[in-house]
Amino acid sequence: MQNKQLRRELGLFDVACLGVNSVVGAGIFLLPGHLSGLAGREAVWVFPACGVLCFAIALCFAELGGMYHATGGAYLYAREAFGPFAGFLVGWMMWLSSIIGWASVASGFSLYAEYFLPAGSSWMKHLFTALLIGGLSAINYFGIKPGSRAIHFFVAGKLLPLFIFICTGLFFIQGNDSPVSTADSGVPFVSDERNFPAAIIMALYAYSGFESIAVPAGEMKHPRRDIPRVLFFVLMFATGLYVIIQIVATGTFPVLASSDKPLADAAHSFMGKTGGILIGAGALLSMGGVNAGIALTSPRSLYVLSADGFLPRIFSRVHRGYHTPCWAILLNTVLTLALSLTGSFKYLLAVSVMVSIIQYIPACLAVIVLRRYQAERARSYRIPGGHTVPVIGLAICGWLTYHVEFKVIAATALAMALSLPFYFHRR
Repeated sequence: MQNKQLRRELGLFDVACLGVNSVVGAGIFLLPGHLSGLAGREAVWVFPACGVLCFAIALCFAELGGMYHATGGAYLYAREAFGPFAGFLVGWMMWLSSIIGWASVASGFSLYAEYFLPAGSSWMKHLFTALLIGGLSAINYFGIKPGSRAIHFFVAGKLLPLFIFICTGLFFIQGNDSPVSTADSGVPFVSDERNFPAAIIMALYAYSGFESIAVPAGEMKHPRRDIPRVLFFVLMFATGLYVIIQIVATGTFPVLASSDKPLADAAHSFMGKTGGILIGAGALLSMGGVNAGIALTSPRSLYVLSADGFLPRIFSRVHRGYHTPCWAILLNTVLTLALSLTGSFKYLLAVSVMVSIIQYIPACLAVIVLRRYQAERARSYRIPGGHTVPVIGLAICGWLTYHVEFKVIAATALAMALSLPFYFHRR
């Protein structure tokens, strides 16, 4: 049973900022180069394809989010549909996903920090990363409202440089290098089709995070109303933004595939050093914002597992004055610091995507099951078309899993196996 000391302080604007901040993060600053390398000019179609795939899954989260007002997100939905064991496995992987995702963003943060640091100062990158993680954890320790205000700041800080990049870069797109150019052969460029699924898997990282919107539902004023609305808005906004950015980056910087800081290098090519610094600063703010969002939601995933008796009770203790899960915040901070300082961005990215898929599958199934066993429960949103969309969502999850590297699947399975002693010991 969840602790009742958490306060409902998040309004619609707070939830919308949390959603934009969770989805529009490190991915769009770091992925355009990788996508260009995999799919060439066809990379511009990767984000629309990925957006369509994610939208089917997000519809399932929208219906489920319109049913409950408690903290937990995908964990809560799996527990209600399939019982405590399934709920625990999803909750464990959800918490693990947030830790790995946070660490991957922190690793990306250190890449863009190079723009503002002297050469050979790797220790300073690690120091800044540690200060960011520790500082944001401290802000969230002092209350969810200070944490949400930090997110407001980061959302504004990340979107402004991206809009400047788009509005300026559109005037510098070179005809023959445009992603939609047909100058070379009279038909749109088509890369090796075998690389396109891999590009979509990678692009999923730029969308992962929408599932976390429902996690702090127990601290939202109107979760059943706000969660579906925010899910729809965030996915449409992110897809449109990503497509335009990929077009500008590919059309202005022909060697995009060779860059590990693609947007900063593209901006440098048409705005000079000022452009590179602007995007570098925007990337740091964006990654800082994702850190802020995960610093807010991730401890709640640990908190709810502890509150429901699966993990030590200490992690469900709520600070009497600040009404935050203080011990859960502390453990998350320590684990994230350790991973961010030892893991690589690309490997952490791949694992984070696989763990996200594990949350998507039970959510799609839960829609079907709960329509039968909790048919009387009120829903603020119901997916039209019967079970069609959840089944499509499951098919998408199967397709995504098929294209994930085996070593990533094996590592994820090992992480799930490591959770079993905790479950059987606490039960």
